[in-house]
Amino acid sequence: MNTINLLYIIGAAIIALLIAVFHYYYKVKNKEKVRPVLTFLRFLSVFSLLLLLINPKIEQEEIETIKPKLVVAVDNSSSIKYFDEQTKVIDFVEDLKLNKEINNKFDIDYFSFSGDIEPLDSLKFNKLQTNISKPFKQFAELYKNTIAPVILISDGNQTLGADYEYLNYKQPVFPVVVGDTTYHSDLRITQLNVNRYTYLNNKFPVELFFNYDGENSISSNFSIYKGNLKVFSKNLSFSKTQSSQNISFHLPANETGIHYYTAKIEPIINEKNTINNSKNFVVEVIDEQAKILILTSFLHPDIGSLKESIESNKQRKVVIKRIGSELNLEEYQLVILYQPTKAFNAIFKELEIQKLNSFIITGSKTDWNFLNLVQSNFSRNVINQKENYNPVFNNAFSTFVTEDIGFNEFSPVLDAFGEVNFKIPYESLLFQKIGNYSTEKPLLATYENNDRRGAVLFGENSWRWRMTSKLESQSYIDYDNFISKIVQYLSSNNQTKRLYIDYNAFYFSNDEIKIIANYMDKNYMFDSNASLWLTLKNRGTNAVKRYPFSLNGNSYAVVLSGLKNDDYDFSVTVENQNVLEKGSFKILEYDVEQQFTNANVSKLSKISQKSDGSIYFINDSKSVIENFISDQRFKSIQKTQTKYNSLIDWKWLLGLIVVSLSIEWFIRKYKGLI
Repeated sequence: MNTINLLYIIGAAIIALLIAVFHYYYKVKNKEKVRPVLTFLRFLSVFSLLLLLINPKIEQEEIETIKPKLVVAVDNSSSIKYFDEQTKVIDFVEDLKLNKEINNKFDIDYFSFSGDIEPLDSLKFNKLQTNISKPFKQFAELYKNTIAPVILISDGNQTLGADYEYLNYKQPVFPVVVGDTTYHSDLRITQLNVNRYTYLNNKFPVELFFNYDGENSISSNFSIYKGNLKVFSKNLSFSKTQSSQNISFHLPANETGIHYYTAKIEPIINEKNTINNSKNFVVEVIDEQAKILILTSFLHPDIGSLKESIESNKQRKVVIKRIGSELNLEEYQLVILYQPTKAFNAIFKELEIQKLNSFIITGSKTDWNFLNLVQSNFSRNVINQKENYNPVFNNAFSTFVTEDIGFNEFSPVLDAFGEVNFKIPYESLLFQKIGNYSTEKPLLATYENNDRRGAVLFGENSWRWRMTSKLESQSYIDYDNFISKIVQYLSSNNQTKRLYIDYNAFYFSNDEIKIIANYMDKNYMFDSNASLWLTLKNRGTNAVKRYPFSLNGNSYAVVLSGLKNDDYDFSVTVENQNVLEKGSFKILEYDVEQQFTNANVSKLSKISQKSDGSIYFINDSKSVIENFISDQRFKSIQKTQTKYNSLIDWKWLLGLIVVSLSIEWFIRKYKGLI
């Protein structure tokens, strides 16, 4: 309370006292015994009224105790069940929840993780992937301004995402090791590399990597089977000093279609885990190929990245040529123009004559004055300045079926600074984001004009996108499929089909089996009111099921779950329409979570050391709880907060005025002073 208000209150007390004394001692000559009481009541009433008029602010201090956070992250993958440790994990979590001391000291948040992370509800240990790095990335954002040590309950074996061993996490991490820590001899296939597509009458390469954990020298026979037919075999030797090998060979492709193979290495004596001794793979043999031309005036990593992505589909061949080279555009189904300059003038004219589709990629060396003149689809008003543009996926994109592959994690591309203006209808596949400012300006767009299809990417250095996608998903497949869909759209002018389906020829049993459909009405506009159905037939049992598609943005999707490893045929129909598309796929047996023999104590130990934590084992719940309770690094914080309350908010003061006036009135009435 400030000095002025204090003076006002003293003045109010003096005035109230003078009024009371004047009324009962000066004005009233009657000397009643109750006069002092009446004087006090009058003083109290007047003083309270004056206080309400002054309305001083009353200062009040509140002390708030903030407990430190404790984050408990539990591995919910099937490997925990494979190690037969699920009961111990559940008991460990229950011990934490029921212990009063640790709950009094910490505010505990529980999460489960596998391929994704979510608040802990129930633990079923049935998830088919493990991404240990993902929870740490989420926690870094969620608890960045908080004390929040992490208890990581896991076997430490990761199948997805960035390597968690090298994360620089700022909070202490306390791994609780789940699984077998006993050393077992193990022989396994660690990696199999093969192209999914090859050409008829060619030989396709196969590469395999093997690892051996053991003390004794051994030998084992390795074979490749196509169905029940052995098509390749080789004897391999391993020892303590020669614990890894890789072999490469070629297999013939004599028949078109999808062919299924199994790679097997014979188990060693008393080998505990034999699941990782075999791997399945599929090769599709094709007899046709589309040719794509990339034209450029200089070399750039983008060009090699595009070639790799496009040729990941063996139905496509990429030819890279410098501008000015001899070429015949009639040989190609699509021409990619990389950073056009005036030297491309003749090419643009030839593209116009032959009605060829094109994909233009601009960048720091693009001649925008030339590009604005040579074509009439779009323009850019540029200044002598460059800008970095981050990609933002357009979920409403409907030209063809595609998905967000994590563009928000991708690095920016570089191009001239200036506003893009389209002169024809277009659709943005990616929007521009400049710094933290998201726009709806196109970064990657598709368009159609005079029966020609086109696309334009406003920026160079997209090769980094492919690298980031590989880092996040452990393969190039997602990014290559994204580029493949753009190329597929640009390579074809066929607009007679109204129903398109997107699916894989095979799935592993731990994959999400998702089939996407894009349906257009008779005007070739996306129809969001259609009712699509998938009819699925198991070839082995002849069992038939029907699944409805769900609207998913500007496409339809259905996720098939609970399917056994087998061959399946399916058809997609549209209710009340004479539209039908067919397909088939195979589900291959594979559980990546069962490829591990032991818990990865080494990696878990390293992350605890880097973060100044400690490592425990699943049977040590008592030690974990005791150490957290006694750890002086994690203390509650007391915050003092000053609040100012207005006197007018004190309802009891109004009650005091009413009570004092009422008592005064009754006394005066009783004494006959009224």
